[in-house]
Amino acid sequence: MSQQLFYLAMAGLDASMDRVAAAANNLANRGTTAFKAQKPVFEALPLYGQGQPDRVIVAATEDGADLRSGPIEQTGRSLDVAVKGQGWIVVEAADGNPALTRNGSLTISPTGMLTDSAGHPVLGDGFAPIVLPPLQSVTIGADGTVSGAPAGQSPDQIAALARIMLANPPNASVRRRTDGLFQDASAPLLPDAGVRLQLGALEDSNADTVAMMMNMIETSRSFQMQTEMMRMVFATAQGQSSPLSLS
Repeated sequence: MSQQLFYLAMAGLDASMDRVAAAANNLANRGTTAFKAQKPVFEALPLYGQGQPDRVIVAATEDGADLRSGPIEQTGRSLDVAVKGQGWIVVEAADGNPALTRNGSLTISPTGMLTDSAGHPVLGDGFAPIVLPPLQSVTIGADGTVSGAPAGQSPDQIAALARIMLANPPNASVRRRTDGLFQDASAPLLPDAGVRLQLGALEDSNADTVAMMMNMIETSRSFQMQTEMMRMVFATAQGQSSPLSLS
């Protein structure tokens, strides 16, 4: 019985530490544009002893995410866009693969490449990075169309230059990557003409500060309870003059 209680408490401690780490990361990213709060996904895994699984432990097996939209704040900046409702902006990750983001704080590099604030190239038709000519003005339409007046021409000679690729895969198949971007784990990305952008605005983080603080308090109490359980198990084993075996 003492071994069963020990493993039960140990599994609880591991889960508590994962929850605290996720809550701390959510709080740290409260000001990150379009950040999606972490939601650790736990799974019961067999714990092997003497060649056969004789215990079960709970472990975080996936970095889940709360994909609900965050509040939208107006900025008035022409290169700021927020995805309205469901949908994603498609960018090129550092490994060269298409990835998903809702970070619409866009900028134009010195070479004319349209990127997000983290430097990921924004993709257009054919998954090609969008590269713009020198412009004296630029606007982005609700459908992702990038238009501008080329430098040296009349300011009213505005032309459509590219279109940001927007996608809307099912939330159930969207997974967070290790670099903070997202990907569709079930199928190749396809453009979705139904996704719309709100211009001159950015989406805030959807992490709820109050909820995260309450979660950390609740998890800390659970951690203390599990630690006390382990202390009692060791005390009982010592009182019975039979050291606790962890094998």
